Amino acid sequence: MSTSLIEISFAPGASSPPHHHPGEVVGHVLEGTLEFKIKGQPLQTLHPGDTFFEPTMVLHEVARNPDNKAPTRVLVTMVHPRNAKRLTIPAGEVKIAENMPETKTNVIADQTCTIRVTDSVNRASFDESLPTIGVLLFDNVLMTEVTAPIDVFSKPSQDGKRLFNVVTVASEHQPVPMESGLRVLPDYSFDDCPDLNVLVVSSSYEMETIVASPDIVNFVRSQGAATDFTMSNCAGAHLIGASGIAEGKKIVTYIGGGELLQKTYPGLSVQDDRHVSFVKDGKMISSNGNLASYISALELLEVMTSKEHRTYVESHLYLERLQRYERFDRHLPGDTGAESNQDR
Repeated sequence: MSTSLIEISFAPGASSPPHHHPGEVVGHVLEGTLEFKIKGQPLQTLHPGDTFFEPTMVLHEVARNPDNKAPTRVLVTMVHPRNAKRLTIPAGEVKIAENMPETKTNVIADQTCTIRVTDSVNRASFDESLPTIGVLLFDNVLMTEVTAPIDVFSKPSQDGKRLFNVVTVASEHQPVPMESGLRVLPDYSFDDCPDLNVLVVSSSYEMETIVASPDIVNFVRSQGAATDFTMSNCAGAHLIGASGIAEGKKIVTYIGGGELLQKTYPGLSVQDDRHVSFVKDGKMISSNGNLASYISALELLEVMTSKEHRTYVESHLYLERLQRYERFDRHLPGDTGAESNQDR
């Protein structure tokens, strides 16, 4: 979602035609008089200091300045989908769409999803004696950069013992959509997040929006300052830069993104992403992201456990088969189908 702050001016006697908005609206009359009515509610006459509320897509039937001499000014805050193409939709367009058989849809009654934090298996099995890996979630986070560290650190030891608490954290206890469309329910919110030994900061294709969120930046700053290690994958380095926790530290970002990162955060020592996939500078870990997120996770795993455990985890990931694998594709009579990827 996104928030828009808009000032609307009505000339003396002016009005707007009936319309809808794609999000919730809170209005505050700054000057003059406003006649206001939404569908199903009585007409109101509002004066400076008065406020009004419009639910999403309710018909705003009357918005009028009844004074023929003085103007009216209204300040409006609207919370709407980030990809909304228009913030005002004429009532006629909605009515036509509702009456077209090919676009008409069944109206589903308001539904709620009850979320209980106790449903989280990771919360229920949390062991305070173990180091805690916290993976930060936010809208449209890149899926692989979240799942790679979870995949690596959640593997038990060879004798079956759990070595880490691996949890996900978001601003609220609400499902978080990843860029793939997969939605994840975080184990913790910013308000009840436990102390972390490792904070994993991933990226999004909309990092400008993420970095513009004070709550997210403040969380990275407060947790990152106290962790044993902070891991940045891909453009997550921009969140690290905005938080200020890695000033003077070497860091790497996505391939082709180093110049922008260095220009935006000159206090970072940005490495050449054309040749460098992984960087460790003290407690700061970073990678190019995507599948390189496995590199940063495995390197840190070795630091926190042992080379033997890293080798054991790698044996369960089949990483070598990403580039070296045998394929079987029998499609012609007499074709044996056996072919090595190295021969292609």
